[in-house]
Amino acid sequence: MVRALIYALISIVAISFLRMVIGIITRGFSDLMKEETEASRSQQASASSSKSTKPPPTRGELKACHACGTYVVASQALTASSKGETVYYCSQECKARNAA
Repeated sequence: MVRALIYALISIVAISFLRMVIGIITRGFSDLMKEETEASRSQQASASSSKSTKPPPTRGELKACHACGTYVVASQALTASSKGETVYYCSQECKARNAA
């Protein structure tokens, strides 16, 4: 009976110790991954801040390009007037192709 209690106590202590060691290891990997992701984010931020290009808009009314049918945001589309109607183009190439 005493022997069973001693084994139970040793098991509890061993399991607690293993949980502590595993917790330390996982926290170490977690901190390591956090540092790597923060470093990569800072590199991406510095790379994107060096570029002066504005990202394309993701909201707004979509209009179909008169030449190729591609949909483009109305605020970014090239426009022309044809027979009193506004015509939208996705690029200069489409506008020139339709003009020809």
